[in-house]
Amino acid sequence: MYTTNILHRADWWDSIEDKPGFVQCHLCPHTCRIAPDHYGICKVRQNISGTLYSTAYGRPVALHIDPVEKKPLYHFYPGESVYSIGTMGCNLACDFCQNWTISQMGYDKTLSSNIYTPQEIVDLTLSANLQLLAFTYNEPTVYAEYMRDIAEIAVKHGIKTLSVTNGYISNNIIQEVYENVHAFNIDLKAFSETFYKKYSKASFHEILKTIKTLYELKKHLEITTLIIPGLNDSEEELRQEFQWIVENTSPFIPLHLSAFYPSYKRQYHMPTSHETLVKVRELAKEVGLSYVYIGNIAGVDNSTYCPACGARIVRRHDYHVHIEQRDVCLCGRKIDIVS
Repeated sequence: MYTTNILHRADWWDSIEDKPGFVQCHLCPHTCRIAPDHYGICKVRQNISGTLYSTAYGRPVALHIDPVEKKPLYHFYPGESVYSIGTMGCNLACDFCQNWTISQMGYDKTLSSNIYTPQEIVDLTLSANLQLLAFTYNEPTVYAEYMRDIAEIAVKHGIKTLSVTNGYISNNIIQEVYENVHAFNIDLKAFSETFYKKYSKASFHEILKTIKTLYELKKHLEITTLIIPGLNDSEEELRQEFQWIVENTSPFIPLHLSAFYPSYKRQYHMPTSHETLVKVRELAKEVGLSYVYIGNIAGVDNSTYCPACGARIVRRHDYHVHIEQRDVCLCGRKIDIVS
């Protein structure tokens, strides 16, 4: 590991014939047309002399060990710790971003960063005696080449990888990028094209395509929705979201409901109340979702219960986790947890 500047040639782009020196990135649905010496919307893919480079490759700015439940993933190796990495940049521009200090900036705003090769990230995971590695904190799609290369090495060492993502990736490259990524938490920010266009500067329907594709690829999938008072919390919209999940994936997909706290450009927006999240959880269960959890609010029961008989499968108190039953519930029903 050392401190320096490196250039890593990006994948998934081409030159624009009628605009010399310009390139077009195909990593995500923005398909940015990038002028020389400029960046795409993500702030980390740069056109240098007619070639697109990933300035995030090998340059994580966050390296931590977390509970896997913090991602949040509740049905993928519960109780385990995960080595977590993140870089600068994001391909969405949410004005309510909770991690904006890294996601909404690029490396042109960073004085220096340490370089870690994909092998070194895997070595750090192994040296911590961990078998889970997460791409998280900012948006992993923007460092897709780095994620892909790390995951390819990790799987050879028996490490399971997971991505905490907004789901905004070109659908035709999902299988290639995520070949060796095992689990996903998709941040479904709302169930409205209007919301996504206005508050995140993206297309809502592309996220739905990603969710369906990952489900069809049989990847482990969980979904998170941040409930923002007055913006995405109407009963009609939430009911539509929950019905879509049931009909297009499975009623057994874990859903995480998170509380909004004032952040970034919404410093004065009302936070989400405990009562609101409890009400939304009741609605999700009424629609047909079996596993609905409330995040980042203390004092709620986030244990996992068998949807058939109600027996407790996993007991959770904050990040203290105890697995009470494995594989098959006492009632005979198969347990929907990877462990």
